Amino acid sequence: MSVLLEPSQVVAAVKGLHWRTSLEIHKLLKDNEDFCISYNDGEEEGAEPVKIDVEKLVGMLPLHLLSVFISSDDEEDGKLRYLLSGIRLLNTFCDLTSRHPRLDQVLLDDVVLTTQMLDLVIFTMVALGGNRKESWKSDYDSLIEATMVASTLHLMHGFISPNSQDLVIVLLAHPKVDVFIDAAFGAIHNVVRSLRAKLLHRQTDQPKKLGVNSVGAVNAHCQQAEAALQFLHSLCQHKLFRDRVAKNQELCGKGGVLMLAQSILSLYITPEWVGAAVIIASISRINAKALSLLHHLFEAESVSFLDEVERSGSLHLAQTVASKVLELMRLGLSRASKASPPPHEYPMGFVLLNAMRLADVFSDDSHFRRFFTKHFTMVLSAVFCLPHGDFLSMLCSSDLSSREDDATLDYDLFTSSGWVLSAFSSPGELAVPQFKLNFQNNLTMSSYAHQRTSLIVKIMANLHCFVPEVCTEDDRNRFIQTFVSGLRKDPSSILVNLLPSSTYTPEAQRGTSVCKNISSLLHHAEFLIPNALNVEDLMILRVFCQQLEPLIRSEFEESQAEVKDNQGAGGSSSGKQLGKEPLNLNNDEASEDSDVRAEGATTKQGVNNEEMETAERSKESDNLETSGSETSSNRGGKGLVDQAEDGYLARTFTKRLKVSASSGEVKEDERAEASLLLEKQRTKRKRSIMSDDQMAMMEKALVDEPDMQRNSAWIRTWADKLSLQGPEVTSAQLKNWLNNRKAKLARASKHGPARDNNSSGDLPESPGDENTWQQQQQKPTTPFADKASASSSEGLKRGQQVMLVDERGVEVGKGTVLKTDGEWYGLSLETRQVCVVDVIELSGLYDYSKMSIPYGSDDVGRTFGEANSRFGVMRVAWDVSKLQ
Repeated sequence: MSVLLEPSQVVAAVKGLHWRTSLEIHKLLKDNEDFCISYNDGEEEGAEPVKIDVEKLVGMLPLHLLSVFISSDDEEDGKLRYLLSGIRLLNTFCDLTSRHPRLDQVLLDDVVLTTQMLDLVIFTMVALGGNRKESWKSDYDSLIEATMVASTLHLMHGFISPNSQDLVIVLLAHPKVDVFIDAAFGAIHNVVRSLRAKLLHRQTDQPKKLGVNSVGAVNAHCQQAEAALQFLHSLCQHKLFRDRVAKNQELCGKGGVLMLAQSILSLYITPEWVGAAVIIASISRINAKALSLLHHLFEAESVSFLDEVERSGSLHLAQTVASKVLELMRLGLSRASKASPPPHEYPMGFVLLNAMRLADVFSDDSHFRRFFTKHFTMVLSAVFCLPHGDFLSMLCSSDLSSREDDATLDYDLFTSSGWVLSAFSSPGELAVPQFKLNFQNNLTMSSYAHQRTSLIVKIMANLHCFVPEVCTEDDRNRFIQTFVSGLRKDPSSILVNLLPSSTYTPEAQRGTSVCKNISSLLHHAEFLIPNALNVEDLMILRVFCQQLEPLIRSEFEESQAEVKDNQGAGGSSSGKQLGKEPLNLNNDEASEDSDVRAEGATTKQGVNNEEMETAERSKESDNLETSGSETSSNRGGKGLVDQAEDGYLARTFTKRLKVSASSGEVKEDERAEASLLLEKQRTKRKRSIMSDDQMAMMEKALVDEPDMQRNSAWIRTWADKLSLQGPEVTSAQLKNWLNNRKAKLARASKHGPARDNNSSGDLPESPGDENTWQQQQQKPTTPFADKASASSSEGLKRGQQVMLVDERGVEVGKGTVLKTDGEWYGLSLETRQVCVVDVIELSGLYDYSKMSIPYGSDDVGRTFGEANSRFGVMRVAWDVSKLQ
């Protein structure tokens, strides 16, 4: 029977070994065949080295740390430092599992030990997530707790998986998953609270003892907060996890998530921190991630987040968050209105884009539409008062002068916890380690510009659309009236005085200029369909344009006279709608009822030929499908599913066909086109991409279940299965994909082989998604890229053991495949026929510290030694052709 270690031996081992890197411990283990480590505990000079059994130490460590956490003997400060040291040592052992099978067997294959480590994580979150009231803490307490939260969460990457999708599966299967979710959000909220206090109060409680300048301490705290929030954000990107969060009564019903978002969006940079670019950028990225996390929860399918908030009486919290979102959009659009905003040394995150996505949800909800109509409309009015050239470059361009950049923090648990532990014990000042930032430049400039414009159009459509069943009579035309009244205000006072008043269009000429700007927006919006915008929003924007001109004519009589003169001369682009039709209501039909309603997202004039052509192009696009999107019963806006709205659209198309018939132009296929467009208005377009593995799963399943599209239960089951294996897939999306596939097979059998444009696995998802739109536009289509993809994805699999060879075929070392597709630090793996390998052992002929690696860079290192220092393991990119 194995004899357990004494608690004193475990304590000594933690204190003596946590500061050693994984490479150092690897060498110590190689020097001892009995899987023991000899080390110097440092307590007495000249003392004999202490020898300890690593297998026994690892087996006892999680339960030992739990018992220390529960005990109340030690002082709180000393306890947290020791626990952080223990978590750091556990993480180091997890890093070594790929090199030592015995460690792998103990740490990763032992179910009991894995359960104990999960319990350690959950209990730590519970302990650090309590006491959620505002309280002052010293620099030491707040920073050590912030590091504990981030390190404990990221420890799960070590003993479960670096893939957040695997973490979701494990966590959702745990009986205490709801306890973990609630506690983790609470712990991160406490980290944010202490960061807020540190930003407001520069003084430290023990400046001499700490030996850390205030900028360094705040910088370190920001990094810990960002890393912790980033971890939760990665989990909430998966449908099953965010649905579970949305159902958590403590977080959603009682406003826990909204309170966290409110605290994050309220982080204030005092004047003394204005020059600290790294701190400002980190806080900006935290804001961006908080907005994105909220948007994920708002779009949860299992429950309506805002409905739950309303039922719990927490709408005031949502109102506060909506105000913050509004302010971020005002600031973001103000900066966007400048020709060349100042460059930032660090990426600031998609703050404006994510704020606009949230605003799209808020403005489409009956509780917040009036609020956004009142406040955001003034911002829109100011934007439309920009000179035509500035307006075009801001909202009608595919090539902006600048754009937001996002980044993820490459969190290094060993380095970050080591710095914190050293900072409060070393007398000298220590430089704060800057974690590597993996830039998320996954949006082209054109994609970013198109999404920003499409979101503006969507918000305008939300605010202008009138749904009798949801809106009150007072809301009818409220948006357009507020918009027109806003044109009388000073735009420079709304857009944060970043542009002088003289830059904007003078009030006397404002009517003409606004008509010109909105006509250009309407023209530009057509080209965003179907990838970034849906037809429905374009139609509502068209209604807005048609209503706007007569109101502007009466509001700005002088400028309207100029508009009429220009229209008479035929030379004014402000009188063009999509470049062809006049933007006015000065005709017989319009004069019968100048109060054109936005009910049903169209007008009494119907839809012109260009809209029908757009619908036809959308029909012919094999990569676009329509999918049902269930909305909350109290949410109004653009959902054209009500009978009243359908009736209005039907009347509109009927009237259009009658007009065409009277002129002898009606065709049979026009009725089909009208029916097609009417059907497409009932749903929102969504896009996503199924991975090759997901499509392979479906093709295999369809062999046994060829008529799966007829069975709702099967579809739901397979949608959940697919979501666990890659990008999330909803039941509606999967059903559309199945129907689309079946139709293409039928066409192919009837007309012979045809190119399958949907072979990439396109599925409906939100056109506002920050990744899929660009992926759709930039899929590699060259034979070389296809060959490379097949080579890397089919020949090699993640986790496969391989031998690395050089140009001459000589063995360099052995390793494990980590990544075979996608991008790795700017390197396209499929295109270059490269995969990422964790090198376990190098051939004895090579000195890894000096040997150069292929595809080396400052980010990943240029030698095996530098790669090891970057990642804690020799992680390199290697040609597929040189792997055996």
